[in-house]
Amino acid sequence: MLVGRFNHCLAYEWPMSACDLYFISGSPPCWTVMLALEFKGVAYTPRRLDNAKREQKSPEFLKINPRGQVPVLVHEGNTVCETLAILAYLDGIAPEPALFGRSPAETAQIWQIISECDGNLRNPVGDISRPLFRGKGEAFREQIVEAATCVRDELALLDARVASGPWFAGDTASAADFVAFPVVMQLCRASAREEAAPLELGVYPLGAHTPNLDKWAKRIEAIEGYGNAYPPHWK
Repeated sequence: MLVGRFNHCLAYEWPMSACDLYFISGSPPCWTVMLALEFKGVAYTPRRLDNAKREQKSPEFLKINPRGQVPVLVHEGNTVCETLAILAYLDGIAPEPALFGRSPAETAQIWQIISECDGNLRNPVGDISRPLFRGKGEAFREQIVEAATCVRDELALLDARVASGPWFAGDTASAADFVAFPVVMQLCRASAREEAAPLELGVYPLGAHTPNLDKWAKRIEAIEGYGNAYPPHWK
């Protein structure tokens, strides 16, 4: 697997491979797609964009995705944007292991958890992590503490879902696990910061507050290829 550095002439100086993934390190949606690629064993070339330099808004990248957003998968001439669209595409080109279940009940449960994560967890986690990552925890104390109340409730629900089984749906990892995991890890990374301690968020470490979810996270970390998907700048 080749890892390169994105530059403003990327699209022209860096030959396209059969499968290219444009991503920003640490972006939960990008991490979701990378986990799915590794899980399925689909060979790809990661094309990292520098968010600090706003390379996703460069003229070269806007030719690939006019919205200037990631992740973007380019596979054999097909350009696929948006995380869930990419996951659906991957199921089409590599049906096994399936990301969206093998029965109507599994499929429904997977989509339910994805919808719940996107609707109830992702934004509150962002309200916590953004200020903490920028060293502004005290300035945004009220916002963070309020968001933490919502996050604790959502984590408790997720913890209950994996109390009786290893994954959110069925006997193997699915799109639901890969969507939720990066969001939970973003929360953990932010909550582990020293300035988060006085805020008493009650979410980290996972094992102390949601032990079933902690075991679930460790199962994902044990998936072959997990290290390839791990955000480069977190290493």
